[in-house]
Amino acid sequence: MLSWYGRFQWTWILFPISCLFYCVARQKRTRFLKAQKIETQVPVVVVGNITVGGTGKTPLVQALVEHLKDKGFRPGIISRGYGASIQSFPHLISLNDKCELVGDEPYMLAHSLNVPVVIDPKRKQALERIMQLGVDVVLSDDGMQHYDLPRDLEVCVLDGARMLGNAQLLPVGPLREPRGRLNEVDMVALSGVEGGGNNFEFSPVSWVNVKTGVHVPINELNIEKDALAIAGIGNPLKFSKSLEKIGIIRPLKAFPDHYAYQASDFSETTGQILMTQKDAVKIQSFSRENMWYLKIQAGLSDEFLDEFMNKLENCLER
Repeated sequence: MLSWYGRFQWTWILFPISCLFYCVARQKRTRFLKAQKIETQVPVVVVGNITVGGTGKTPLVQALVEHLKDKGFRPGIISRGYGASIQSFPHLISLNDKCELVGDEPYMLAHSLNVPVVIDPKRKQALERIMQLGVDVVLSDDGMQHYDLPRDLEVCVLDGARMLGNAQLLPVGPLREPRGRLNEVDMVALSGVEGGGNNFEFSPVSWVNVKTGVHVPINELNIEKDALAIAGIGNPLKFSKSLEKIGIIRPLKAFPDHYAYQASDFSETTGQILMTQKDAVKIQSFSRENMWYLKIQAGLSDEFLDEFMNKLENCLER
């Protein structure tokens, strides 16, 4: 909600509900800390957030997995599988799965990274399944508040522009847990912020044709004057900012996060359509040759990667 981030904050009338939310959140955390530690075969890294809305978790997971592969690790990913229509869990995503069956983000991760991705609303069950597949480190895409899931490292991602908003718990503000929770995680990363360290920006890599899969360098694609940008992500304005960085200013049509696109959504649009990779995986089955997605990567600094790897190595030595 804009009221969480703007000056007009009518949500304060919901403060009693926020107090109840605080009690529930802290009780869940307290039970987790008191529970006997569950031994896992491999380190488990949870990449999540304490705010509602898109912060850049999935691009960070992508970047960390690519770095781990470069270092010789065999990483695997677990996810809730939000929006998945399958009924049997845990489910290992295969190349034959369709996006609507397994959820847009897990599908995108599995196809872009070529690593095992297991989905299950009960992440502990997803963890048990993926540890049977020969991985030596597991990353959970989201799941910071799912305390049944054991974890060795927690990386909290914050939107560098929005930060904590009014710093209040739901529904008064955007927080899933009290802001003091940031003192309990292992690393905090700020997305969309320059300056290195634990900040990272979304760097455009190339344009990819949704229909054909052809890659075109950023500056070599002819962007039409009447091109339309679309985004069905947690924070659609992030896509607009990514386009502005490469000199493209076009109208943005925002859809709800995880929106299930239909061909009819574009029946009145004949011109060029620009989108995110997360949008593209849901449009591919009825795509046209004038549809392109912007491939991006999270530009992680050497300092961030070094700190992450040091913490991971410490987990391996335990």
